[in-house]
Amino acid sequence: MDERKQAALWVMEKLEQAGFAAYLVGGCVRDELMGRQPQDYDVATEARPEQVQAIFPRTAPTGLQHGTVTVVHNDLPIEVTTFRIEGEYEDRRRPSQVAFVSSLKLDLARRDFTVNAMAQDRHGELIDYFSGMSDLEAKVIRAVGDPMERFQEDALRMLRAARFVAQFGFSLDAEARQAMVQLKRECRFLSVERVVSELEKMWKAMAPSAGLEILADTGLFAHLPPFCQWADGRQLAIERLERFDWVRDRIVRWSYLLSLCKTDMAGLAARLNQLKLATRDKEAISACMQLGLTWQRQTDEEWKRRLYRFGLDALQRAGQLACLLELRRPEDPDEMKLAAWWRAMPVKHTRELAVSGTDLIRQTGRQAGPWVGRTLAYLAEQAALQRIPNEREALLKEGCQFGAKYTQ
Repeated sequence: MDERKQAALWVMEKLEQAGFAAYLVGGCVRDELMGRQPQDYDVATEARPEQVQAIFPRTAPTGLQHGTVTVVHNDLPIEVTTFRIEGEYEDRRRPSQVAFVSSLKLDLARRDFTVNAMAQDRHGELIDYFSGMSDLEAKVIRAVGDPMERFQEDALRMLRAARFVAQFGFSLDAEARQAMVQLKRECRFLSVERVVSELEKMWKAMAPSAGLEILADTGLFAHLPPFCQWADGRQLAIERLERFDWVRDRIVRWSYLLSLCKTDMAGLAARLNQLKLATRDKEAISACMQLGLTWQRQTDEEWKRRLYRFGLDALQRAGQLACLLELRRPEDPDEMKLAAWWRAMPVKHTRELAVSGTDLIRQTGRQAGPWVGRTLAYLAEQAALQRIPNEREALLKEGCQFGAKYTQ
């Protein structure tokens, strides 16, 4: 048994021994019923936060105002949340107030989708008030109760519905889809971080096109920050979305999405900043698009030069992007050829050279200066292309001749 589940069951047992009901709830129940490995295990209980803190020696007050205490057992954190009902969602994200209750059914009724509104006791018995199991078997994403109410409480639930469709290969309930059409403008109030987080989860799906088609068909995508701010890139062409399923790399998927949003290189940096992606991701997407948007057949030597300058990952991603834009599936033989050249490349960085800047300075008798870095860069590329061997004497000879071109 997963050690995280063991920890959760231990927490539930201690709560029951103290006289309080406790259940596994939410995604962990859904995932286990689907035969998937849960990411974490959450516990819901009738015990109040202060009672949970009194029962366990190691706790952290991670969300007391909403009834959540994190219990630590064997160095594993387990979130324990008191049964609750919620008031109005004044900021379109969080309830203005919560009230603790002793009813599991009331607690589950506030959740987003039926497949996420099931509970399980410590002995494995399923509690399913809203036909979540039936919807799992039918492979449908359906809101708990009225979808208009659920989506008005938190507009992110509309984006989550599309993501679950892509993630699980399910369909979307007709009433939920219609509610998304009517409430799509509410998505303008979402934070960019929450939107990007959901898209990142969608990129992990085998077929993200299913979720993206919902976003495009309902008009939701045009109202998602920051895309809603892009006058020329708010619409997605549904007939092009299937191509997202042809690749698995999240950088390529981001690059293709930006391409569909009519992003050119001149405006790319600004849009990447608006998405608030990590610097490393922004650099990888920039390289992918720079190479992919100008992709064309090259000589073997030019391919090897690009490999050295940009690296294998960037070139393979660019090739995949070019295929998506040209409406053809990425070709494994091309990627295998690039990988073979990369493995055979004797030098991939100046630090792998058989000489150093100090060696060049001693050999030439010249003072240090910019010429040293330029010479090392030149030698590394020549060695990578196997024009000269990565051997000390050959590199020093070539380096002295090349370095002599620079006066400093």
